[in-house]
Amino acid sequence: MELNIHMEFVFWVPIFLWVGLFFWFRNVSYVVFLKKQLDRGQIWAYVSEGFVKHPGRVHFLHFCDILFSILTSLASSAVVVWLLKMAKLTEFANYGYLSVFLFLALANLMARRTGAKLTDLFQSAFYLEYRRVRYEVDLKGIKMDEGNVKNRAGLSYARKLRNADNHNLFWKYVKAMAASKKVPPELFEVY
Repeated sequence: MELNIHMEFVFWVPIFLWVGLFFWFRNVSYVVFLKKQLDRGQIWAYVSEGFVKHPGRVHFLHFCDILFSILTSLASSAVVVWLLKMAKLTEFANYGYLSVFLFLALANLMARRTGAKLTDLFQSAFYLEYRRVRYEVDLKGIKMDEGNVKNRAGLSYARKLRNADNHNLFWKYVKAMAASKKVPPELFEVY
């Protein structure tokens, strides 16, 4: 009887692990996703200098992503096996370990969903800076093709994010830029 009470407490451990995994993907290992996007040539992706100068940190975070996903999936699978045994389905209990693949797929989906949210956030922040640069270029009457405007906006965007990162205001600044839908008055009809 005492074993069952302890196992009921163990039932909640995977739930806490899933919550922890979500916050890990969102707050710590977002650098892995942004580094991949930066390597693909995405202008809106920004990775702080510490991770660019030391790529081993990114590899370590990626290793931790995999390790934490496996541990969470194994803990969840163990609870499924325990539930099958408690339900007197002991002949199917060993098949409960196959649920680890389902939980690994769920962890992968969680990581992808976090990456999609980051993509939206950083693209919104970048295009605010792009609209500002485009407005300045149009206001001054400078003839500039689209590629040069994007490059100029990318440099300005990276400089602003680096400055915010140096002052420990990185996330606050990115979220404020993404939330701002300010468009110069002359461009209302275009956007």
